[in-house]
Amino acid sequence: MKMESQITSHPSDWRIDIDMTDNLEKQPNVEITKTLLSKYYEYLPYNRIHKESVVNVLHFREMGTSCMTYSQNPSRTKPSSSHKRNQCFYTRSLCAAKFVSSVQALQYPITNVGQAAEEIDERLRPRQFEYHPSDQSLMAVGTLDGEVVILNHETGNIIKYISPYQQISGILGLCWLKKQPSKLLVGSDNDALRLYDINNVTSKLEDGYSIAAVTFDDFEQLTSVHVNSTDDWCLTSGYSKKVAIYDVCTGQRLQLFTDMHREPINVAKFSNHSPNLLATSSFDRDVKMWDLRQDPMRPCYTASSLRGNVMVCFSHDDLYLLVSAVDNEVKQLLAVDGRLHTDFGIVSTGSAYNYTRSYYMNGRDYIISGSCEEPAIRVCCAQTGRRLKDISLEDTGVGSSIFVQSLRSDPFRHFHMAVLAAYSGRKAKNEIIKVNLLSTSRCAEEHSAGPNVRCPSYGKGG
Repeated sequence: MKMESQITSHPSDWRIDIDMTDNLEKQPNVEITKTLLSKYYEYLPYNRIHKESVVNVLHFREMGTSCMTYSQNPSRTKPSSSHKRNQCFYTRSLCAAKFVSSVQALQYPITNVGQAAEEIDERLRPRQFEYHPSDQSLMAVGTLDGEVVILNHETGNIIKYISPYQQISGILGLCWLKKQPSKLLVGSDNDALRLYDINNVTSKLEDGYSIAAVTFDDFEQLTSVHVNSTDDWCLTSGYSKKVAIYDVCTGQRLQLFTDMHREPINVAKFSNHSPNLLATSSFDRDVKMWDLRQDPMRPCYTASSLRGNVMVCFSHDDLYLLVSAVDNEVKQLLAVDGRLHTDFGIVSTGSAYNYTRSYYMNGRDYIISGSCEEPAIRVCCAQTGRRLKDISLEDTGVGSSIFVQSLRSDPFRHFHMAVLAAYSGRKAKNEIIKVNLLSTSRCAEEHSAGPNVRCPSYGKGG
């Protein structure tokens, strides 16, 4: 460690320099001088009067503090546990232990309960959903009939209702704005893209169209929408080789990129912290990282999968990319250069239509993964790739098969998630099921099964 870095390491050292100078002027004592110099300016702390480990010295310097007191055995002094053990650490540790020991996760549907359920049961067919970014009780649910409901997923009550726009069309993309969390971006399979302010939307299920705050230019074969970290730009992709960037405030299309991939780009995502970085995932088996400040036709890098990519998402700190390809090919890449970090090794079924989707849970501690031809949710450690648990969805229908069409982790509750489940067979329907991985109960008796509505399965969007 160089002496210069010691002198300029932290403002607290500057105050110590002044104090030391005053002491030397008042008491020109050689021993005091040696002690102070050895304490704050030595190359390594091996010659101190009071012995300390290098690790402890570096820890206190990084924390911007200095250890002014010594124990009877200073050589074994350790940093205070409060620096590395806080309440969140213990809560997460206890939850993890309980999660591993639980036998069967608590599961119950939330799209067929509540005060207004009788009014919408016959036509509410969920196709997409997103948790609210700041209100832990709210969730946006888009349906195959073009409706968007703002749901209190804790009670099942509908808070707001956005009626279908023009002709009936399924909702394939939903994205809340981050800095204006009352605004919701909605994309449908008729190429329409709208921004709504839920504060100006009715809470009643009535005829007539809801007025959009911003209307965007149409995007051909839309399957995915996403907003960047500053809420300035909207990113759209679809079942084509095009990606478009829109101005969120005006709805004007700023850029249209063509032929970014050789096959359709199912999902494109902005990073969580940099407004200019985005990743695209395509059925051509490639995932590409792009920087809007650079040549739009030259990606930062390209990483390839063995099968077509269904989706990609950034970890919450943008250190990793989670890539999901067809038939359980799930990998974690280093976001900086696309190198493989973790291969989760989920067994494939051999089906070319087993669309797999994966998301992070509890920050980036775990990943959850599900596929549209299987009833299981896999939970894996994001760092080691170890499979921790498989959760089987409980079939509430008679004579039906249940599959995982999409899923999201609860951003406010550890080991909680919601799953878009698709039923097939004689009583086909779609519903959103909440899953509590910390509960040992098999079901919630207070939640009853809803009516049966028909719903096809899709491989588009996230």
